Amino acid sequence: MTLDIRASRGGLGADLRNTAQVVVAPLQAAVNAVVTPVVSFSDGLSNLAGLREENQRLRNRIESLEREAAQVGHLEAQVSELETLLALRLGEDLYQLAVSAEVTARGGTLDPTLTINRGTGDGVHPGQPVVDGQGALIGLVSEASEAGANVIPITSRRAPAVTVRLPDGQRGVVTGQGAGALELSILEASDPVEGGELLVTYGPYGDSNAYPKDLDVGIVAEAAVPQFGIISVRVEPMGDLERLEYVAVIPWPSAPSPQLGDGEFPGLSEVGAGSADRGGETDAGT
Repeated sequence: MTLDIRASRGGLGADLRNTAQVVVAPLQAAVNAVVTPVVSFSDGLSNLAGLREENQRLRNRIESLEREAAQVGHLEAQVSELETLLALRLGEDLYQLAVSAEVTARGGTLDPTLTINRGTGDGVHPGQPVVDGQGALIGLVSEASEAGANVIPITSRRAPAVTVRLPDGQRGVVTGQGAGALELSILEASDPVEGGELLVTYGPYGDSNAYPKDLDVGIVAEAAVPQFGIISVRVEPMGDLERLEYVAVIPWPSAPSPQLGDGEFPGLSEVGAGSADRGGETDAGT
């Protein structure tokens, strides 16, 4: 006997199908209840891993862009500084273009000498003033070779004194005190000085012809009044020696100077020479 379940819409075949569905449906639901969360969890893990990879990629890109931005900012600052140095001219006193140079080495506390990558082959000679990218006086060439030179900062005790002019017309002398410090001394002072006053070089027609006139030297750190006709006050240097990367050497004098002994500089007055006599002192001393 053959039962044609397919052809029959009712009867025993239908009953068997219905019975099978009744039995299988709960099992299918149970299987789905177990399998579906597992599949969803697996998909979630895959998505989470992908998100982590994407986040890491974005972080790396952000860090790369930040580095590029920092580098661009640094390069822009260097370009601005170099443009200032390349365009530096000193009016009626000098007509030659200053020699731009890179600081290739710097000394420590005991010897703050800077080394630059320009020398006699570029027109750099001992005794020539050195300024930073803003035109502020930072030192003097102490010795030079064909391809390089050493610069002694004005803050060094071995540097020559700088004759300066105050805004009110008073004149004084700025000397290096070591450890990045400067001091202003005014003899026969008649008026007090105010904190924040700008000091500029007085030369070349004053007491010192070591420097051309009107180079920024420093800022008076605090107000001071004459004591027995004398003023001594701390000065903040205009040039930042710690961050100095590029400088310009001013062709003053333009011709090579005679060979000098240690601590001697050309073009100094008696005041400047007195400062240079301190060559035996260290910059770390007080």
